[in-house]
Amino acid sequence: MKKYLIILIVMSLISCDAIFHDEDDPYLTIDSYQEKIDIINGIYINLILIHNSDYFKALRRSDDINLYNKYSIRDLYGGVCQDIYIVDDADIAASIYHKAYTGIVNINKLLTQLDEGTDQELYGELYFLRGYLYLKLARLFGDPPLVDDYDVNYLIERPAFREVYEFIEADLLRAIDYLPDTYTGARVPNETPHKGTAKALLAEAYLSMAGYPVNDKSKYAEAAAMAGDVIENAEFYGYGLLPDLVDLWKNERSYVKENVFGLFFDIDSYGLTENALPGFYIDEDYYEKDLFVRSPYHPGFYFFDHFPDSYRKIKTLTKGYYETDEVFNPEKEDDPFNIGDDQVLYYTLFDPANDPCPFVQNAVYTKWVDLDMLKRYSSGYTRSIFRTALETNLYLLRYAHVLLTYAEAKGRMGEPDASAYEAVNMIRRRANNVDYSSPSEYDLTPGLSGAQFADSVVLERAWELCFEPDGRWFDIVRLDLKDELESQKYPNDVADEVDENLLSDDWYFFLIPQEDRWVNPNY
Repeated sequence: MKKYLIILIVMSLISCDAIFHDEDDPYLTIDSYQEKIDIINGIYINLILIHNSDYFKALRRSDDINLYNKYSIRDLYGGVCQDIYIVDDADIAASIYHKAYTGIVNINKLLTQLDEGTDQELYGELYFLRGYLYLKLARLFGDPPLVDDYDVNYLIERPAFREVYEFIEADLLRAIDYLPDTYTGARVPNETPHKGTAKALLAEAYLSMAGYPVNDKSKYAEAAAMAGDVIENAEFYGYGLLPDLVDLWKNERSYVKENVFGLFFDIDSYGLTENALPGFYIDEDYYEKDLFVRSPYHPGFYFFDHFPDSYRKIKTLTKGYYETDEVFNPEKEDDPFNIGDDQVLYYTLFDPANDPCPFVQNAVYTKWVDLDMLKRYSSGYTRSIFRTALETNLYLLRYAHVLLTYAEAKGRMGEPDASAYEAVNMIRRRANNVDYSSPSEYDLTPGLSGAQFADSVVLERAWELCFEPDGRWFDIVRLDLKDELESQKYPNDVADEVDENLLSDDWYFFLIPQEDRWVNPNY
């Protein structure tokens, strides 16, 4: 087996406290360039495993997604529309935490084995990956331990929120220094990071720093500057919007220019059969051979209802459900088998506020789903289990993020200029299936105040980035919107809850796993 697979297996067996104090070195000596690449590839595998079928369960306090794991219609309608199941929040959060630190420890060890003179681009890639992993940990855990050395004492100090983001900033600035200039010079062209990738991620980090919990408003200017550089040089970096957003989820596209940072894999990739994001199955009706997508993840009632009717909504969320019924056909009146009836398929739009059962059972996100691909893999008329990530790309950061980050940051700085309007209007035009590069009736009204403009961009981010790994929930955190969430649901739309013993006092962040808190009294 490749050494990186050995390392991943060994690290998965180490107790959590091993990350925070000296242990016997689990690594073999790294003595060739290929072994360095194998270890880096193992870090990407860790990212795939972080974003597994449980990932969105950790984000389910958001308003765009709901598991309805505690939802019952019994009191309202005299029946139950979905079985109640238990979500183990402690295990889900700990799994993300442990896999992230497995990647970080691999990075820290490999950094000691590189030669700065000959391995500059690998340095850049490792600093980028560590910056991304710590941004993920910061957004989920608030103030995670900052481990930048393979030999680290388990009594590591608990950092301030600002220190965590300054650590991320430093890693990404180093990545910009070391990485190749553009996608054609990347270690794997079109896939692995380059300077544009790091700048785009740093813009996201600055946007987070400007909000909760750091609240450094000066970072809006830095977010705008960094995202603006990526936009100005988009062609050089190989970035741009796809004219049709549906093409993002087509499985035959291994590379698209809208991908800024993503994970590329296929059905044979390590761990995918058990861990693909986010997990779907399909039903095929025997008579009509129609496809019904099912998933444990559903949009919140209120979010669904207030999602603007548009091409984007049609292609992001199922808007209704199918029912078959029998209709009398006089031409078949004498048919002893059909008894004069035809099977007819009806399509009924969801009305979640008044009829929640069909919504809970059938309304799902269709991002990540290539229905044509699922049809090709289906067989017969029996229910089959399918995973979304059979042969697709996992977008952790795409060019739409960059445009919206730039627009919001410019709005937060004061009066938005023409470039800020154009950045968000490009997203709005494509959402309505018109040419995104030409003015349209869907453009924002000129003359908005900075606050009005920024609020409009936040709504656009909610609709454009819903149900994506680095999407809506993290906007709720940085904008400190928890007190508004109650108004973003209907009485029937029961919000998912997390055990308060697993959350920090401010409710936004998971506590680091209990076993690590036992080991380190600073936590």
